[in-house]
Amino acid sequence: MSTPPTRPEGTAAPMGAGRFAINQLGPGHFALAGVLDENAVLDSLLAGAVGGQLKLDLGAVSFINSLGVRQWIRLLGSATAQNLAVELISVSEPLVQQLNMIVAARGSARITSFFAPYACDHCGAEQSMFIDVAAAHATIAAGAAPPQTCPECGQGMEFNDFPQRYFLF
Repeated sequence: MSTPPTRPEGTAAPMGAGRFAINQLGPGHFALAGVLDENAVLDSLLAGAVGGQLKLDLGAVSFINSLGVRQWIRLLGSATAQNLAVELISVSEPLVQQLNMIVAARGSARITSFFAPYACDHCGAEQSMFIDVAAAHATIAAGAAPPQTCPECGQGMEFNDFPQRYFLF
């Protein structure tokens, strides 16, 4: 008999969720991946800023709990205190949800791209789609979701949330 998978200690992360990792992609540019919780050490990111800039790729953050939100808010607060400009790119859906619910989780960071939930009525596919803020600014400002094409069947997809709520940040 095999042993069932366990949750990472101290989190309510979904079964099978992995640990947290930070990878440097370039000078002042880091990718965060996995579960953002009380075990995630984010302070080291500040030392990696270059020229007062810190770029964080958040596309692979799969889960964040309340203690992870606390860690995240502390990171952004420290970045502000150090006059660092923080750019968030490829923000994952779990983080977008937190940025929308908790104003302090946004801090003074600038979001340049994010993922959003879409569904295809034609083939039933559900996909987290990449959205570039600059390219979609007018659509989002008008309270609508940017159009997306289904990667499975090529038909138009429908936004799978409420634009007025999802695009608050």
